[in-house]
Formats: sequence, C-alpha cells, structure tokens
Amino acid sequence: MSYSYRPRHGFDIRVRPPRDDAEAPPVWARGHTRPCDAEGCARIAVVRVSKSPREQVEKLWLCEAHARVHNAQWNFFDGLSQEEAESARLGAIYGDRPTWAMGKNDRARAARARGPADLKDAFGIFSEAVRASQRNRPETRDGRPVSKLQSKAFQTLDLPVSAPAADIRKRYAELLRRFHPDVNGGDRSAEGQLQEVVRAHHILKKAGFC
Repeated sequence: MSYSYRPRHGFDIRVRPPRDDAEAPPVWARGHTRPCDAEGCARIAVVRVSKSPREQVEKLWLCEAHARVHNAQWNFFDGLSQEEAESARLGAIYGDRPTWAMGKNDRARAARARGPADLKDAFGIFSEAVRASQRNRPETRDGRPVSKLQSKAFQTLDLPVSAPAADIRKRYAELLRRFHPDVNGGDRSAEGQLQEVVRAHHILKKAGFC
C-alpha cells in the first residue's frame, strides 16, 4: 500500500509538491513560449539567470534542466588570478566594505581633534554629559590616578592632592600634636580623629606620596 498525502485542512503545505510531469514549467512561466537559450534545447525557459560571474548584467533564459547545469558549473573565481581570487575571498568576509582598526581611520582622528566644543548642542544635553564626565574623572598626582581612598586621606589631612611630600609630613606631625592625649592632659576625646589621621598618613605613605 503506497503512502498518500492528505492535507489536514485542504491545503498542501509542502515546499515542492510532486508533479505528474517533471518537465512541466511552473505556473508563472506557462503564459509565455520563450525557448531555452541553451544550444539545441527546445524546452520552455522557466528561469532567468546571469550569464557568468563576470557578466552578471547579461541574462540567460533557461529551462529547469539547463538551469541546474548552469548553477552546477558556476564558478565565481573563474578567470581571476590567484591574487584577485584571494582579494575577492577576503572582501566577501566583510561584505566588500573597507575595514580598519578601531580609532585608526581619519574620521575618528578628526572627531577626537574637534572635541565636544564642535557640537551644536541647543538643549545642553551633551554639554552637561561632558561636564559630568569631567566631574567624575579621577584626580591624578604626578600622572598617576588617585584612588577614592587616597583622595579621602588627603581630605582628612586637609591637603590638596598635589601637596608635596614635605607638606604631608609636616601636616601629619601637626595633627598628631593636636589630637594626641599626652599633649591634651590625658583627654582622650579626640582619639577618634587621631586614628583617622594616622590611617590617612599610612595610606599616603604606602602609596609613595610621602
């Protein structure tokens, strides 16, 4: 008993249902009688294809059998030298578009040279973003970025980040004398501040700032 396909809802959803006549042209091609362009073929043409990879503008009308042969013999690299074929192969990887390393093209260099001042920002959106980025930019000392912990240590000593090492040592000695219990007649009320000063000095000394 042979299998018989019966569509459930009356519609044949197969990609290509079998035809009784394998050589019959598709429905759209049955309205014309243009013959196949292949030499010696009298069948009706059912497909229009490019003549060759180098002559894609010129078209051929072929029957199904000769279209299959034409596709099987299609060789994009036919007629190209080894160098031309390799160039075409590499170009196809990137869609035949020019490529370059990020930040290396002329447009990127020009954008960096112009900077944010070249923007026409009527509503101040980008200007505020630039100011915010500058505010959030970490401080530096001698070309080295200063961490938040180190910045807080400078604040504890009431010194700017650019303060020289001699000023850091001088301020540390001054605050030690101010908050030490021995200097204040045994009063330990400023001991918490003394510990913060000692910790701040340790952080800056470990970073090599004093």
